[in-house]
Amino acid sequence: MDTLRDDHRDVINAWRDTAARLTREVDGVSGLTAVPHAQALHATAQTCTPAQTRLSAPPSGWQDWWEKRHALAAREVSAQEIAHEASKRLAEVHGATNACMEILEPLAMAQARAVDEGIARGDAMPLLAGMPLAHKDLLHRTGYDVGYGRRDAIASTSTATVLRRFDQAGALHLARLHMTELAFDPSGANESVGSCRNPWALDRITGGSSSGSAAVVAAGAVDGALGSDTGGSIRIPAALCGVTGIKPTYGLVSRAGAMSLSASHDHLGPLARSARDCALMLQAIAGHDLADAGSVTAPSAQDYLDSLDATIAGLRIGVPRGYFTRDLDPQVQSVLDQSVASFQALGAEIREVPDFPYDAINDLAILMIRAEATTLYDELIRPGSGSLGKFTASRLGEGVSIPATLYLQAASLRGPMLLKFVRTVMAEVDVLMAPVFPTMTPRIDAFDAIDARSSALRGALTRLTRPLNYLGLPALSLPGGMGKPDDSEVELPVGFQLIGRPYSESLLLRAGHAFQKATSWHLHRPPPLR
Repeated sequence: MDTLRDDHRDVINAWRDTAARLTREVDGVSGLTAVPHAQALHATAQTCTPAQTRLSAPPSGWQDWWEKRHALAAREVSAQEIAHEASKRLAEVHGATNACMEILEPLAMAQARAVDEGIARGDAMPLLAGMPLAHKDLLHRTGYDVGYGRRDAIASTSTATVLRRFDQAGALHLARLHMTELAFDPSGANESVGSCRNPWALDRITGGSSSGSAAVVAAGAVDGALGSDTGGSIRIPAALCGVTGIKPTYGLVSRAGAMSLSASHDHLGPLARSARDCALMLQAIAGHDLADAGSVTAPSAQDYLDSLDATIAGLRIGVPRGYFTRDLDPQVQSVLDQSVASFQALGAEIREVPDFPYDAINDLAILMIRAEATTLYDELIRPGSGSLGKFTASRLGEGVSIPATLYLQAASLRGPMLLKFVRTVMAEVDVLMAPVFPTMTPRIDAFDAIDARSSALRGALTRLTRPLNYLGLPALSLPGGMGKPDDSEVELPVGFQLIGRPYSESLLLRAGHAFQKATSWHLHRPPPLR
């Protein structure tokens, strides 16, 4: 410890105090095998209810894939036409936003031909047949490049489980998408390949690290995209770009073949225009996978389309105060209030819930993510490597001095804290409703320098999302309104998140779908790109 800088020593001492305080919070129940996180996920799982109804015919004008797939089934349009138009649109969107690392039109066209041939033969259409998708630049596919948000891409020799499952479902893979370097920046800024720009206002951030995934869906280039979420990287860009995104329960979706930032906190999940499109995508990719050491077998099989149209009358929605309302922009609060009113009109019951030591959980999540990332990418910050941007290198450097004893203590508290959270905060409610980001969307140039201002903004971006990764809970980000930053002439999207017990994705998606049937925020599109 004598070799530590004073600031590092202070941070580590603060983390020690936090870990000790949380151990007392759970009555001293700690230790390497006290309550394993996977066991706690099962112990607190959402109780499954029988399917009540199947998804009905889509409302006209939604322009999500669920609506458009009927035209493909009726042979009013071909999958090859869909792939060609999506490729063309991706090129236009990329030119304005820098959202793509590579457009994969030949691959998509080959997949589209197979879909068209199956339809012509009269084969049953797979779940996602012809759906134009793209994926974050951290998923491997045999024979194709992957870059992890860096300039120097490598050729893959294996295919990620989620991509194989999408292939089996008949989806079209059109691009690998912009992400922040090693998925380590929640802003969308990237010193290595340039920043991704928000299609609503090109001087604004998309949020990250799944920056390109949100941008191309928002701009209408594809109907869905895969992202990853270690501290908010699906929900933040979804909220800032006005699309829908879900972080599933930890271990529900395989990460085999995906770049890891922090194996204990990484989640893969879909972004799309609507909750029902997210349900379609999740149906295709959820499931246990022995190739992923963090994969957790769900307590029961689920169909995420069953009950999607069922009523949410009587749903108990918890509204947390304190941590989630601190430093909240009045416009964000207004969107939350309006969204609460929409749920009340649908018959939901709104309740306040007890506070929780979210600050402490956030600190331990940072500790674990830093330690795991530095272990994985230590060679990239060694003297002379020079292969990382300054921000990413500085983040990795923060993990070098974290003691193994402190890391293991933080890891051992995940199960006990999850049990306490579900038995206190969620004891009398079905879901929680909270903001994703507490302020309006910042400008890209606010992140040009590594200084106190940009550090504070990055901290604010993940403060309301990262604790849920530590707990492993599912969360659905929904567009809920618009707001205008003080330094902007245009309105920008504002989102909120619904948070559930482990394995409550069906309930979250049902609530999100009900909200979107009653509102139109998910239908709003950015202005034409120039």
